[in-house]
Amino acid sequence: MQEFGENIQQAHDEKLGRHLVASISIEPGETVLEERPLLVAPHWECHQLKCAQCLQESYVICRRCQVFPLCMDCSQHDEFECEFFASGAGKALCKDILVKNFGICGLLKLLLLLENPNTQADCQMLIDVPINLSDYRDGEGMWQEHEELVVRPLMESGLVDVLPTQQLTSDVLHAHCIRIDSNSFEVTAKDGDTLKGVFVWGATLPHHCVPNTVVALDEQFNMKLYAAVPLQPGDIIYNSYTNPLMGTSQRQHQLRLSRRLECSCSRCLDPTEMGTHMSSIKCKECGGFSVCEIDLNGKLGDWRCPDCRALLTAAEVHELQAEVGSALVDAMGDLQVYEALLTQYGPLLHPNHFMLLDIKQNIASILRAAALMNSMDQPCKKLLARRVELCSDLLPVCRAVVPGISKLYAIGLFEYLLALVELVELQFAESDLNKKEYVAHLRTASLVATEAMELLRFEPENSAEGYLADRISMELERIESDLKKYGR
Repeated sequence: MQEFGENIQQAHDEKLGRHLVASISIEPGETVLEERPLLVAPHWECHQLKCAQCLQESYVICRRCQVFPLCMDCSQHDEFECEFFASGAGKALCKDILVKNFGICGLLKLLLLLENPNTQADCQMLIDVPINLSDYRDGEGMWQEHEELVVRPLMESGLVDVLPTQQLTSDVLHAHCIRIDSNSFEVTAKDGDTLKGVFVWGATLPHHCVPNTVVALDEQFNMKLYAAVPLQPGDIIYNSYTNPLMGTSQRQHQLRLSRRLECSCSRCLDPTEMGTHMSSIKCKECGGFSVCEIDLNGKLGDWRCPDCRALLTAAEVHELQAEVGSALVDAMGDLQVYEALLTQYGPLLHPNHFMLLDIKQNIASILRAAALMNSMDQPCKKLLARRVELCSDLLPVCRAVVPGISKLYAIGLFEYLLALVELVELQFAESDLNKKEYVAHLRTASLVATEAMELLRFEPENSAEGYLADRISMELERIESDLKKYGR
C-alpha cells in the first residue's frame, strides 16, 4: 500500500503516536512517501451511482454480482467484492443494496477489505486507531449524518448478519465511518466529481499549520508526499489538514471538528500569524492593529493592541466575525455586494484579515468567470485591472503562510499571470501602453510564469497540478514569442 523512502524512518512517542521522521538530510522536492489509497469512495451524501472501478458516473450494474455499478468503459471491478455478492456470503442479500443507499458505499468497501484475508493486514493500522465515540456522539451533525445515511441503512440491509466474525454493531460502524472521514483526502475523479481517498499513512501524519511536506495526488488517486523545505535528520514529517487561508480561530475550530485536535504549532502560537496579521483587528483607540493574546498551550484569549494596550474582548471579535460571515453568505455571488462588504468592513479589519481575503477571492473568481463567459466581447480594462489588484493582494499572504514549495502560491501566481497578461495585451492593443512598457510587463509575466512552473515541477504529470504546469508552460511560450517579436 505504501513505499517509504530511504530518507525517512518510523518513530513513536506518547504525544504523536506512530509517525515518520527524516533519517538523513532531505532537499525540497525529494519524495518521502508514496502510497496507494486503501479505498476511494463517494461522499456519504452522494446518491448518484459511481463505477466501482473508475468512480465515474454509472447507470448500469455489474452483471455478475448485480450489486456494484460499472460504467460503459469498465467491464469488471474488485474480484473479492464481486465474488462476495455473486456466490459468497452476500449472495442472498437484496441486490439493490447500493441502488437504494449509495451513501454506504465507502463503509461497505471497508468491511469487504476487512473480510478479505488478502487485504485484512492493509487495514490493520487504520482499525487500530482507537475512537472515543463520546467525543463524536451528537456533535455538529456528523453523528446524525452517519446514522441516517450509512449506519442505519447498512444495519437494515442484513449485511451485518453475513459478516459475523467482524462483530458489527451500530457503534462499530460509527467508529469505522469516523476512521474513514479522519483518514481521507479529497480526490477528484476523471469526470471532475470529488471523492474521499483513504490513506493509512498519508492522512495520519502529525498536523502542523505550516507543513514541511506537500501532498500530490494523481488521476489514479495515488499519493506522493515530498519535502516542501529542507529537512534535517530527526525532523518530524508534518502534514496540514486545514485551509492555510483561514485565521487561527477558524483553523483550530476545523481541527477540533474533524480530528479532535488542539493545535499549538508555531503559527497558532504567533499572534501575527507569521507576520500576515490574518486575524488582526483595527484598534479603535490608536488606529493600530489588535492581535489575539495566546497562551503557551495555544488557547486564544482577548485581542489587545500592542501599541496602546487597548483591549477588545474575544466576544466582540467573534460577534464582528459572525456578522461578516453572515454577510458573506447573503452576498450570493453578487459582485457589487462583495465590493460593498470590502468598503464596509475594510476599515475594521487588517487588510490581510482572512475574512477580507475571502471577499477578495470571491470577487476575483467572479471577474475571472465573467472574462471566460464573455471572451468574445470587449473586456473592460477597469475590471481586468481590479482583478490584477486583487490577485496581487493575495500573493504575499499565500507566500508567507506556506513557505518553500507551495501549490497555494503557485496557483496564486497563475491567477495573477492570467489577469496581468490579459490586461496588458488589451492596454497595448488600445495604445494605452507603448512598446517599451508592454515589453516590461511581459518580462514581469515571464518571471511569474517561470516561478509558478518551478513550484509545480515535482507534481505528477497526470495530476491537476501537472496539467496546470502544462498550461503555464503554454502561456510562457506565448509570452516569450511576444517578447521576441517586440524586443527584449
